[in-house]
Amino acid sequence: MATTASTIWWCRRDLRLGDNPALVAAVEAARAADGDVVPLFVLDPRLWAAAGAPRRSYLARSLAALDEATGGRLVVRHGDPRDVVPAVAREVEAGEVHVAASFEPYGVQRDAAVEQALPDGGGRLVRTGSPYAVAPGAC
Repeated sequence: MATTASTIWWCRRDLRLGDNPALVAAVEAARAADGDVVPLFVLDPRLWAAAGAPRRSYLARSLAALDEATGGRLVVRHGDPRDVVPAVAREVEAGEVHVAASFEPYGVQRDAAVEQALPDGGGRLVRTGSPYAVAPGAC
C-alpha cells in the first residue's frame, strides 16, 4: 500500500498565509509525510446564496490573491463541502485535511459530516486554531 503524502489545507474564513495555525499544521504534516499541501476552498452554495454582491466580489478578489500567493495551486470547487472535501481528499490521496475550527451551528454540523465522510477517502479532519483572535469558549 502506498504512503499518503498529500495534505489538504481547507481554507474558509481565514485566507491569510501568515500566522495561520491550520496552514502551519498542514505544512508540518505534509513535511513529515514528504508530501505537498493542497490549498482548497469550497464555494458552499448554502453560504454563497446568502452573500450579497459586495461580499461575493470581495471573496473573488481574495481567492484570486490567494491563488497568486500560492503559485496558482489553490483548488476552488463549488458544491456541498460534505461531498467536495472527501472527493478532493480521494483525488489527491490526502491523509489529512487541516482546517480552522468552526463554532457556528451550521459549521459544526458540516464539519462533523465531513469528518465522517473522510475515512471513505482515507483521510482525517484535523481542526487547528480558530478564524477568530480568541476562539469562542477560550476565555
